[in-house]
Amino acid sequence: MPVSYEGPVEDYKKLLNGVQLWDVGVERQVQIKGPDAEALSQFLTPRNIKKCSIGQAMYTPLVDFKGGLLNDPVMLKIDADCFWFSVSDGDLILWVQAIAAGYKFDVEIDEPDVSPLQVQGPNSTKLMTKVFGDWVSDLGFYKFKEFNHQGIPMIIARMGYSKELCYELFLQDHSKGNELWEILWQAGQDLNISPGSPNIILRLEGGILSYLADIDRSNNPYEVGLEWMVDLDQADDFIGKDALQEISLKGPERKLLGAEIQGDPITVFNEESWPVLIDGKRVGSMNAVVYSPRLNKNICYVILEVEHAKQGQEVVIHSPDKELIATTVGLPWINRG
Repeated sequence: MPVSYEGPVEDYKKLLNGVQLWDVGVERQVQIKGPDAEALSQFLTPRNIKKCSIGQAMYTPLVDFKGGLLNDPVMLKIDADCFWFSVSDGDLILWVQAIAAGYKFDVEIDEPDVSPLQVQGPNSTKLMTKVFGDWVSDLGFYKFKEFNHQGIPMIIARMGYSKELCYELFLQDHSKGNELWEILWQAGQDLNISPGSPNIILRLEGGILSYLADIDRSNNPYEVGLEWMVDLDQADDFIGKDALQEISLKGPERKLLGAEIQGDPITVFNEESWPVLIDGKRVGSMNAVVYSPRLNKNICYVILEVEHAKQGQEVVIHSPDKELIATTVGLPWINRG
């Protein structure tokens, strides 16, 4: 998957002023199909998926038996006996296969021929309706529909990896990838179309988490703002339920917040976390930082010991070059889409 085309800042500016095509074929779908598909899907996540209807998607964090986050895929309910978990990183299919076999769920686990493409930006609905029809504008958030366009089979979903106006096309025949791209590209010539890719500036502005970048197995949902997706009252059992009940009672030891860093625009993208200190004592870490052109601020994620995890807290961040002064804030900075 391309990291960027003209650099993260230029790609970001172009998206905000037109429409972008993101080749996100790296996303893989873990398909669960069979009589026990819903039961296994529910067992995998603390979120109550019984509320999900056919043609609907859900953000579904998955945890291990200790409550640690394994991944944070989007689940699509394709049919009553067929679910996809759309994952961008990791080997989730091996975990699902092991759980299915170990607990004797009557299902088939597979990776279907699916290659996703995202359409992002303020002109995305104009492009989508121009190509596929006016019905696309009525598609609800996190809803999807199977569609065939000129012999190209796909699922069109109203969602994507930003808080901007966006859609995701789950192409169901990889050999049609170039053809689909060209159809959209030609149709977008009067809509300021450009190629793009998942953008770190958009991600942080929107408070979107990236597994293995912002969160990993050492985190639990209560630490990173996902506690509202944990349904401990549901009748169904799920992996990590006992551990999450204990964390819920005791409270998390750490909390994820946003922070705004003083000074000139930060132009580097950190590859490692930076220590966060209060009064000379390390109290957490900063995992991702960017300069946001539209906010005119340096913004970042910090995860702090819970006693220090409050908005308006001044902290010192140790970068490789110098100390940075920051103030904690709530997430997200941008909330739309």
